[in-house]
Amino acid sequence: MLTTNKEKIMIIAGCSHTSGSEIDGLEDSTYSRQHSYGSQLAYRMGYTPVNMAEPGSTNPTIARSVLQWFSENYNPSTMEIFVVIGWTESTRMEVPWHNPAHYGAHCPYGDYYASSGSEYLRINMGWLGLNPEEKEIIPSYHTFMAQNEKYLEIVSANAVLQLQYFLEAKNINYVMCNVMHMFTENDKHLKFYINQINRNKYYNMEKNDQSFFIKYKNLGYTNTKAKYWHHGETPHALFADELLKFIKG
Repeated sequence: MLTTNKEKIMIIAGCSHTSGSEIDGLEDSTYSRQHSYGSQLAYRMGYTPVNMAEPGSTNPTIARSVLQWFSENYNPSTMEIFVVIGWTESTRMEVPWHNPAHYGAHCPYGDYYASSGSEYLRINMGWLGLNPEEKEIIPSYHTFMAQNEKYLEIVSANAVLQLQYFLEAKNINYVMCNVMHMFTENDKHLKFYINQINRNKYYNMEKNDQSFFIKYKNLGYTNTKAKYWHHGETPHALFADELLKFIKG
């Protein structure tokens, strides 16, 4: 009986911290992608990285992008997939939008772009929009976000569960982690959702001070090349080692 070796692919999804943004001072580049913590983890584990992380992504964006990759690319007979999810801060939103958004242009070195993201407007605190229409509507969303952080954490928890159930149903191995603040500890409204999340696959789920950006910022690491507060190469390598140790148990 003939046997074939499956292609070992690591899908890496998240925001700019997971894409490796500004490791070399550029918002996106081949070098930064290759030296991001996800890609470094892939090399350590013998996988080919597919780093599809996008700057400005929300957690629903991240979840949907992974689902779209699988719907368009996954072949279980030829691929062995490992998925790495770097969840971003929960206080981000995306809303359906009538104009096409060109987010793909902001990450030209990504290994895959989920086209469905172009149908949504991503709203982050501090971002006022690109054109007059966006600048008119975004402040009202900022107000909503500031007043409903708990709701947005529940939305993020549902994004986690969406991917967890999807990947486990397909017997896909994975690891999740946080790159910024995700969940408020001991919140009664979050408790139900948190209790459903597989902690064996989620590194430091409720420890916000151990999230990638916050941990290494507090440890004093600085990236003099960065304009937008992203870490340099060393924290990415160290975080890849942390995740590898967690995966191996």
